[in-house]
Amino acid sequence: MATYLFLESERRRLMHRPRMARSLAMFTILVLTLTAGVLGQTGALQAPPELSSIAYAVYDGDYGYLILEKNGYQRRSIASITKVMTLLVIVELVEEDKLPLDGEVTASARAASREGTQIKLKAGDQFTVEELLYATALVSANDAAVALAEYVAGSEADFTKLMNAKAQELGLGNTHYVDCTGLLSIFSNNYSTAYDQARLLKVALEHELFADILSTPSYFLEPQGRKITNSHPLLDLAGVEGGKTGATTPAGHTLITSCVRHERRLILVVLGARSREVRNDENKRLLEWAFGNLRTLISSEEVLTRVVVQDGVDHQVNAVLATEFSLVAQDEGDLEYQTDIQILPKLKAPIDRGDKVGEVVITRGGEDFTRLDLVAQQSTGLATWLRRIFNGLGRIFGGGD
Repeated sequence: MATYLFLESERRRLMHRPRMARSLAMFTILVLTLTAGVLGQTGALQAPPELSSIAYAVYDGDYGYLILEKNGYQRRSIASITKVMTLLVIVELVEEDKLPLDGEVTASARAASREGTQIKLKAGDQFTVEELLYATALVSANDAAVALAEYVAGSEADFTKLMNAKAQELGLGNTHYVDCTGLLSIFSNNYSTAYDQARLLKVALEHELFADILSTPSYFLEPQGRKITNSHPLLDLAGVEGGKTGATTPAGHTLITSCVRHERRLILVVLGARSREVRNDENKRLLEWAFGNLRTLISSEEVLTRVVVQDGVDHQVNAVLATEFSLVAQDEGDLEYQTDIQILPKLKAPIDRGDKVGEVVITRGGEDFTRLDLVAQQSTGLATWLRRIFNGLGRIFGGGD
């Protein structure tokens, strides 16, 4: 079990800090976790792998922060990883009912002639939006991506305006697109960074349709009467949701991967690898290193406090995290954190198991890191009316709330 120190002086200091959620103001407790009490995974933390790729990033897809990087903020050509944004723009239009999945797209001569990876569209071929989405995602079909771009915006140039607007909206300050496929290079002002692409994939995976497409092993293209297979090289690894491959001469070999293990999502990006084999191997090595260094700091079974519930058969309920709190650590210092427990005011029965009773604010390095829901570990039930009357009288004459 983790070891906790409840410090009244620190509690008072925190009480004078501006509250992030003033409705959660019943009380706060500062919890300092000793690294010796880390739960779950054991064994020494491993040093990050030495990689030859020009740039890479390991990104926390749940808490949204960069865990490890090499040239992670360096602008580079990213090849077909570009299509993550292409897919996201179209998926959002579908979700907003501005674009039907069964809408018929007629391929133009320009789309059919796009070089690189293709599904071999011919001018005049008709496919649905859904079919072209899967072709773009699973086999990185450039002709399919251009056909979609033209269908949505009238031209690829106008579609890239939508891509850049989305990048600006997401705060991807080192990302700019001039085509929807990634064939063009940084010299054509088409660039991004490992960090920006990790952030982008995190947002994209919040869309169910996007996540479903990316994780699909294979898809049947009805107009061509054939099955296409997901080209992501790590899809068979435990927990891998998918991602996007890429390769051009200016970009080298690129790969972005999302993986969920132990209910935690991590995103791995490799840019500028010298070969497909190196790209795949180094992405896998980052993945295994990151999950190997994942440490559970607070389990979802650990009782963090007891909460008073008015009018319950049980007057108090155990409060636990809705989901465990875990981090990828490079060294022991990464395992240090503080918690500020904030309980919802005047909780009343009935409270069911899993109901929210407060929040835990996690602080690292003196800065707020994340907020996690605090839930009831068991149900309280509702006291009889006679019991509730006596409880009410007790609060009145006893000065309780």
